[in-house]
Amino acid sequence: TPSANHVDTTMTTSTDMNNLTSADTWTRADTSRQENGDDDQFSTTATASSSTTTSLSAIFQSSEWNSLQTTGLFPLQQAFLKSCRTRLCAPIQFMFPEGVSVDEDGVAMSVLPPLPSRYDLQKMEQNIRTELSLADPREGGGDLSMTTMIAQVVVEMIELFCARAKTAVTEISEEGCLTDDGGPTGSLVHDLKVANVMNTLANTLKNAPENAFIAPYRPAISAQHEEAANLCQAALLPALIEIESTVKNLILSPLYRALNRRIAAAIARVHHGAYIGDSHDGGMGADAGSSFVQKHLSALYENIAEHHLSKLPPDYATIVASSVASFSIYTFVSNVSLVRPLGETARLQITQDLADFELALEQLVFKAGSSMSLSQVEHGKPYAELRAVRQMLFWTGLTDNPSVAPAILSKAMLREVWVKDVRPSTVFHYLFSFAPPLLSSPHHSKRMKPEEYVSTLVRLDGSTDDGEANAWMVTLACCDAYQQRETIAGTDASGDRRVAALLMMLGPELLRRRRN
Repeated sequence: TPSANHVDTTMTTSTDMNNLTSADTWTRADTSRQENGDDDQFSTTATASSSTTTSLSAIFQSSEWNSLQTTGLFPLQQAFLKSCRTRLCAPIQFMFPEGVSVDEDGVAMSVLPPLPSRYDLQKMEQNIRTELSLADPREGGGDLSMTTMIAQVVVEMIELFCARAKTAVTEISEEGCLTDDGGPTGSLVHDLKVANVMNTLANTLKNAPENAFIAPYRPAISAQHEEAANLCQAALLPALIEIESTVKNLILSPLYRALNRRIAAAIARVHHGAYIGDSHDGGMGADAGSSFVQKHLSALYENIAEHHLSKLPPDYATIVASSVASFSIYTFVSNVSLVRPLGETARLQITQDLADFELALEQLVFKAGSSMSLSQVEHGKPYAELRAVRQMLFWTGLTDNPSVAPAILSKAMLREVWVKDVRPSTVFHYLFSFAPPLLSSPHHSKRMKPEEYVSTLVRLDGSTDDGEANAWMVTLACCDAYQQRETIAGTDASGDRRVAALLMMLGPELLRRRRN
């Protein structure tokens, strides 16, 4: 009867809807768990959209989606990726072509390869945006689930571009970066141009997710497009890391190592009588009229900012400035702490130089063009040591307590607030300034120049961890030699005999604290 048929049709329709709901639940949002307070945070449009489609990331991680990818969608996916890869990577083969020129005799000679033009980079940006837009149903007719898949092809294109860029870099050594007056050589100027090309491409990748999924729909942006942009940004992160690694290893690292080598030579002049004034001429010193930093270092940092940092984009200039600043602080402090004898006037001169030194480095980091300050370089460790050394220079535990045992002095010194911010080697070297002449300085014990010994503590890239254990072993050898000499030569009236014992007690504890 008609009524029975109507009932059967209704039951069949209800059953089909139940089956559809159970089969399609992994693409539907579960709105039953939404809390009452969420309505104030989202617009009505966003709430309605989120109630029909769950987050893209949840869909991609579901077993149903994985099953579809490995069965019916896999051949189509591979064909699409192959076509996408061809469109993106084909223009790369024409980037950084081999540079060949012919001299007047007709003989071919190798020259620096030409770099991609601004038009080439704009074309690459357009290609990346076009391919990513294929995942947008409104723009390219695809689906937002394709975002990560297309972004991975973009990463492959960037890897190919970086491989081509490596052939365009001159790969000069540290010695070939700078001229005699500290300016960039022709090869370095070419490499800095390559760095600017790579930075332009990196900025393109940073802006690609927003330009592809958000900018076309402003101000009416859906939650799905925002999530697609976030997924795209995460998928493009390996490409940004590849670009930064390529530039840092091939261009920036040789540059800041060459600059640091030049800075180390200038700082080493502190051992040419810069701080021995109060022992000879009443504190005027060899460089009367101006501080050591003003005379030997300030102009050097201004030269670095003008000829090198200004030619780099802010991101890369900050890397160079940070390395130069951290290396400069560690090298200056290590050299100053080795000065012997260190009288009251010398301490005042060093304190003034430390203030001038901080100002010069602050200006260097500022001229790099970023918002970073000197106190943020390397998580603030070099700056903390620079400030702590000023307090260390006026530690008077030995002179104020001439009869106190070394064990008590070591405990008192470990309680000083500046100890935690200073490298152990800096404390060791400073205590040598109180010691008798029979206790040789570490660089004298190794028969090395002060600057050569400091180079074993501070590497040209600014790292210091490897040198602290070496400094302690050298200090230990100095103390052992002193005890043998004291047994043979007897007591020396000058200097404090407790320094060797104090060093032996302080060393293990300072190294333990640094490791922890």
